[in-house]
Amino acid sequence: MTQGNTYSSQSAEPGSFRDLLGTEVVERGNGRAKVRMAIQPRHLQGAGVVQGGILMALADQAISGALGSLSPGGPVVTIEMKVNFIAPAREGVLLGEGWITHKGNLVAVGEATITDSEGRLIAQALGTWITPRTTSP
Repeated sequence: MTQGNTYSSQSAEPGSFRDLLGTEVVERGNGRAKVRMAIQPRHLQGAGVVQGGILMALADQAISGALGSLSPGGPVVTIEMKVNFIAPAREGVLLGEGWITHKGNLVAVGEATITDSEGRLIAQALGTWITPRTTSP
């Protein structure tokens, strides 16, 4: 029998998904954003490389940040995203750079690249976002 992880009822919970991943927005404006993430052991999958979902989340944050810079105060929601995983990342710092290629009244399209500390391309993403209109009750 294996023993599972035990958690104290007083465990510190991250304040946001960004806190959980350990990402930091380093630049945002004019339909572009850059998000940095130092690779931690918790980001690695069994083969010792950053798990694909972590890379996708980094790309999502970069593109969402870029769109958010064009839609301040309004919600932005990912409705579709595709990621090409180009090279493995094992250590160091990753940089997600996102930009908006189209923004309509309701739907936007964005792209992102993720590079490592040496500027090597790790992943490339393309996605679609919706900027839902909020209505008053």
